[in-house]
Amino acid sequence: MRAIAISRATGGSASSAVRAGVAGLIAGLVFAMWAMIVGIFTSTLWVPPQGIGQALGIGHQGHDFQNVPFVVGLMGHMLNSIIFGLIFLAIAVALKLRGVAAVVVGMMYGIVVYAVMYWVVLRNLLSGTSASFLSANPEWSWIVAHLMFGGVLGLVFAYGPLSRSETR
Repeated sequence: MRAIAISRATGGSASSAVRAGVAGLIAGLVFAMWAMIVGIFTSTLWVPPQGIGQALGIGHQGHDFQNVPFVVGLMGHMLNSIIFGLIFLAIAVALKLRGVAAVVVGMMYGIVVYAVMYWVVLRNLLSGTSASFLSANPEWSWIVAHLMFGGVLGLVFAYGPLSRSETR
């Protein structure tokens, strides 16, 4: 769905796509905070974002701090959050989601994103370079993080800056 179609469907201007990107950033920040807090107890604070850079082949494997993989991982995570936010907006508009339904579907969407990123991307496409990322946090914490990501997307869509008063 093009940005103009998304914009018309959400009753906004061309800025609806920008607001969806911001919603993705907000949800991505919640996700990152959770992953890094869990990382404090299971590995180190910086390992989750650094592991993203390492999975892309930047830096060496391991949990010692590395500047470039850390920064690339943060940037990659936030870019993915924007992209997944835009995709969710298109889905939410197509399904005409409102209120709690947007939050529930958002959480389901988060699990789908988890399945694709964890099983397809990390376990298959990047399996040779994703060991540091996969060992950063326990798997259950990634599932919780993706539920939080989708839930926040749904909340922002239904009740935040993307919502219209008649859709609440």
